[in-house]
Amino acid sequence: MKTFFATTCLLLIACSTFSQPVLFARNPEKPKLVTGPVLGEVTSTTANLWIAYKGNGQSIMTLIDTVEKSVYYPQGFRSINGPHDVVAMSVEFKGLKPEHVYKTVFSSPLMLHPKCIFRTPADTAVKDFDFLFGSCAFMNTDFSRFMFPGAASNIFNVMKKQRSSFMVWLGDNIYYIGKQWTNYDRMFKRNLDVRLGFVELREFLAAMPQYATWDDHDYGWNDSDKRFPVKDSSLVIFKGFWPNKYPEKQTFPGNYFTFKYYDTEFFMVDDRWYRDPPGDTTGAFLGKEQVAWLKEKLLASKATFKFIVVGSQVLDDSYWGESYAKYPKERNALFDYIANNNIKGVILLTGDRHYAELSKIDWKGYPIYDFTSSPLTSPVINYTRMKGYHNTYNVEGTKLYKRNFGKVLLSGPPENRVCRLALYGIGGKLIWTRDIKSSELERNGATGAKGK
Repeated sequence: MKTFFATTCLLLIACSTFSQPVLFARNPEKPKLVTGPVLGEVTSTTANLWIAYKGNGQSIMTLIDTVEKSVYYPQGFRSINGPHDVVAMSVEFKGLKPEHVYKTVFSSPLMLHPKCIFRTPADTAVKDFDFLFGSCAFMNTDFSRFMFPGAASNIFNVMKKQRSSFMVWLGDNIYYIGKQWTNYDRMFKRNLDVRLGFVELREFLAAMPQYATWDDHDYGWNDSDKRFPVKDSSLVIFKGFWPNKYPEKQTFPGNYFTFKYYDTEFFMVDDRWYRDPPGDTTGAFLGKEQVAWLKEKLLASKATFKFIVVGSQVLDDSYWGESYAKYPKERNALFDYIANNNIKGVILLTGDRHYAELSKIDWKGYPIYDFTSSPLTSPVINYTRMKGYHNTYNVEGTKLYKRNFGKVLLSGPPENRVCRLALYGIGGKLIWTRDIKSSELERNGATGAKGK
């Protein structure tokens, strides 16, 4: 995957940063905010946020209801320790009220920390809304940022102006360069440096709820799979820096979870932890336990639209790059399960490839769509220059070899919901749209996607 970009990464090894040993604060006193906040899952009654701090940080942040002026204190904490006494912490607030506006207040704020003001969703089953998604955000924090695509971080200003309900990160949300993936401290420092280094990113992370899964570059090295030797540390770091609402008890390890928003449900899967090396068509991609979990969750879901979020593409059958299609035994069995059980409303959201496109396959009469959005800030790769490149399932007119982000809009009455897939360029220009009726996303569905 990404031969060009892998070469770029090797050129940066000399620029890799080295971290210090983990140091724990002695006699912590007044808390000090280091960076944040990042807004995580928000429901009609709860909110999750992330901050990095020094000192006794559990008392550093509160929420204020902007109408009733009531103050809310965090009731749940999840934290990890890093170098130089820095703690990364996710907190949960409970007892909020639907459709109220809340803002964060800090006891010792940073001069330039972003404002975080959000509205809780309505306590209703169906509502029109939209969300953003994307992948591949390479942002370097040393002197090489002036030679590589850090300047493209302005895309986050454009995305913030969309005022969407939330953002879904598809993986490669940061890039471990050189030796940054070799141990816990270096991973912690890399994540913290990126949050500190780009004001556009910080403001975007505070502007709307963020949900994230990973792919190879924020899991380990390029094209890394289950053999990656430091994946236990990588998982701790990822969960420590993203305020995802993970299940309290996970029966098997990995970076997976679900969340709901009105009549949609999202299945965030881990495409790295269990992935076998490429070349064996009978090998695992998601792994036996995760596939069983996904099938169970899909079958039980009552959502009109069910978005399966995967770091790598799923339908692309070309020779170049990584794809679930190269693990046909496991993937096809999953598709069989969806079609045979007529699990309505399934759409795939994928990233990784450094270009964007929509793919579609008819599987036993079930139309399966794979909407790929990549990259956000990373270099673009034009696969048309690769000898023999061809994605059999590409929807004509949807490829884009420029930086981009995706947007999904859900609208209409409960009995006739419509999902609009939209692709935007880095400056916010609408590139194309495709409308898919809820009645289509089932076995022998009514219509095909329409758009421009």
